Amino acid sequence: MEGDERGFRVALVAAELVNPPAGGLDALAVLEAEGWGVVQLPAAWYPDDVAAPLLEHVAEHVDEFTRHGYDVVLLGDRAGLAEALRALDHELPPALPAPQTRDELEAFLQSRRTVAPRSAAS
Repeated sequence: MEGDERGFRVALVAAELVNPPAGGLDALAVLEAEGWGVVQLPAAWYPDDVAAPLLEHVAEHVDEFTRHGYDVVLLGDRAGLAEALRALDHELPPALPAPQTRDELEAFLQSRRTVAPRSAAS
C-alpha cells in the first residue's frame, strides 16, 4: 500500500460535531490540521429506520479500515452504532464522547499511535 493522506487514521464523527452551533467546537478543522480522515455519523435526530442502514455502511467502512491497519476513533456518539459494529464483530473504537475544546480534541488525537499500513493478507 502506498501512502495515505490521512496517515491511516480515521475518525467516526457525530453529526453535531461536524455541524456545530455558532461558537461550538469545529471538529473538522482540528481533524484536518491533525491529518485525520472523517466518516460522519447520521444525525441523532434521524429516525432509527433511516439511521440503521447508514450505520451498517459505517460499520462496513470500519471493518475495511481495520483490516488494512487504520486507527479508528469515535468522536461523540450515535445510538445504534455499537449494534451495527457488533454485527461485524467489532466493538466501539476508542472514543472521546463529548469533546469541548480544541485543546482537548488535539490531545486525544495526538495520543493515538502512528499507524503503519498493513495489507489485507496480513
